[in-house]
Amino acid sequence: MQIEEITETMRYMAFVITQLVDLFCYSLQGQKLINHSLHNKIYNCSWYNIPVKSQILRLYVMRRSMQPNFLSAGIKIYVFSLKSFTTVVMSSVSYFTVLASFL
Repeated sequence: MQIEEITETMRYMAFVITQLVDLFCYSLQGQKLINHSLHNKIYNCSWYNIPVKSQILRLYVMRRSMQPNFLSAGIKIYVFSLKSFTTVVMSSVSYFTVLASFL
């Protein structure tokens, strides 16, 4: 009976660790997308050397790049970033300690 409990505990721990690693990978990619600033690169290019039509298109791209890009789950329910990841982990640990205090 004791070995079965240890095996079940190890299975749950492996599941939790796998889910945390998976969430961290998504959050890291989302943070990289948030940190990637295309607006500054377009602004600092030598726009005066390109044709007028391309200059106008450059303005459209600059206007669009002013809105931040992000990776989300659902319709902006959860934005993947390292800040959101730490919030989820801290909340999970807090809930676990409250539940563990009742046992």
